[in-house]
Amino acid sequence: MNKKIILVSLVIVIVIVSGFGFYFWEKKSQLEETAVKSLVINFSHTLKNVSLLSPTASQDIEENYKDYVAPELITQWKADPSKALGRLTSSPWPDSIEITGIVKISQDVYEIFGKIIDMTSTGMAGSRPIDFSVTKINTGNFDNRWLITKVSVINNQENELWKNYNDNGISFQYPEKLITKYIFTQEWPPTVKIESGNFSCVETPQEKSSMLEITSQRLVDNRIYCVNIKNEGAAGSVYSSYVYTTPKEGKLVSVSFILRYPNCANYDEEQSRACTSEREAFDIDATVDRIVQTIKWDSTLNENTLANQLFKCLVSSYSEDKEKCDELLKQITDFDSCVMAGFSILKSNPVQCQTIDGRTFVQETNSTWEQALLTVNNCEVKKVFQTHSRLVTLTLKNGNKLIAKEPQIDDIITAVETVESKCGKIPIATE
Repeated sequence: MNKKIILVSLVIVIVIVSGFGFYFWEKKSQLEETAVKSLVINFSHTLKNVSLLSPTASQDIEENYKDYVAPELITQWKADPSKALGRLTSSPWPDSIEITGIVKISQDVYEIFGKIIDMTSTGMAGSRPIDFSVTKINTGNFDNRWLITKVSVINNQENELWKNYNDNGISFQYPEKLITKYIFTQEWPPTVKIESGNFSCVETPQEKSSMLEITSQRLVDNRIYCVNIKNEGAAGSVYSSYVYTTPKEGKLVSVSFILRYPNCANYDEEQSRACTSEREAFDIDATVDRIVQTIKWDSTLNENTLANQLFKCLVSSYSEDKEKCDELLKQITDFDSCVMAGFSILKSNPVQCQTIDGRTFVQETNSTWEQALLTVNNCEVKKVFQTHSRLVTLTLKNGNKLIAKEPQIDDIITAVETVESKCGKIPIATE
């Protein structure tokens, strides 16, 4: 009998403790949501104070947004105020943000959905959809502070055109059609591939930029892309095949598609001018970048990537996770590892990658060592130059230059000697 009483009492205690635990957990979630919403609403009241076309735009961004926006995002906006939120004209102006939804993504990350309310002296002028990422920051001068880490404003007309794609474990959003009159989609929606590897981009030399195939490295916002374009003429049009490759969450993401460009000279004079103007103003980079930001795939593919591990510990407020983050950051020792870890690319010359702990790495290579060995084995190399820091420059027979870092000093000499019997003697110079 006593055992039954003790057992029943124990069950009651467990139920009560569980109930209190759930109550406090739910209360904590409510307090967090309130804090996150308040952050976004208070931030919205500062938007009208920042004129993005003002000569002092960068200073105004820092002064008005520093209490609400993460330093990394503020740095990006100060470098290019056109990417920031604020007012473009005296009227209408961004007056407030109306929150329509909130979703908890992880322990310390929320997604906020809403719309910017634009006002004039006579009343509301309209609204624009906007999404926020709000993260609890626990690094640098911030101690468990909620800050805005990402903002995406969507044009109403464009938003209606964007559709969802989901197949073979990969999902993304894309515009059903381009808002253009003289440029047409040929193979669309884009084909998306997710692969392992390191980012590299062997650019077409400037003197050969008129070739039918061009490869170039581009920066879109703070993200790096290798863009390959192949042009082919047929039936009064040019068909351009695009492949955009960029690092995302520790993987290499490629987006490929074909656009058709009619010959503007085939139209009458007025249409020809309109066609030419549209062609000159056309920017497919921004559209591709927006597609890339929506791409998602089976998360198990990312489980062991450095980018995924860093994301998990950077958004955590636990001290043991911060220690883990510090250890993971030590693995970032050069530009390539910084890029693949998902950190920001600075708009500088040469290109640099900056980690969250403030270190910067300059891009010294445009290829991997594996690719360098492949070109040597294929007898594509005209001459070689090697530095004491293990940087190897291969001048190819087609005029391109491939720069890679060899694992050990003189590895390139061994590779060249190995293929001498089939490729002939390749000149090598060293520092």
